Amino acid sequence: MGPVRLDQPHDTCFRCGRPTPPGVSLCDRDNPARIKAPSSTQVHGTVLVGVIGGFIALAIVLRLVSAGVGPFTAAVSGVATRADGGLEVVVSVANGGSRSSGASCRVSPGGAPDYRDYVFFTEPIPAGESRQFTRSLPPPTDGASLSATAVVVRCN
Repeated sequence: MGPVRLDQPHDTCFRCGRPTPPGVSLCDRDNPARIKAPSSTQVHGTVLVGVIGGFIALAIVLRLVSAGVGPFTAAVSGVATRADGGLEVVVSVANGGSRSSGASCRVSPGGAPDYRDYVFFTEPIPAGESRQFTRSLPPPTDGASLSATAVVVRCN
């Protein structure tokens, strides 16, 4: 390579820190055969393959972990209106899967999904069994009233 002028733009050796010409990653001492460094396309391609491989591995692990979970069926077993305008809701959740698991349930007081819905997680329910859960829904902050007849529950 020859001497490198330090008053000119230069790079440094990746291993030892000696000055090298621009675009050269290793000095003569650390790369006596002058083997070229990988191109940026090779480096980015390797990273891309690693990221895609990681997502595939994550999907396989997720599939193995979630096998036998659910489906969960849910029904509103009872609803009572509280004095403050809130509701007491009794939800019955059944695990139709082949192993014990908890469910994520969403109670919609208006009958349709809304950002104000009440979401809760059940304790693990054994496979093929059902459990009942009582939850208190707070009264709406906008002064509206909750209808005890329009309550819908969905569980995953």
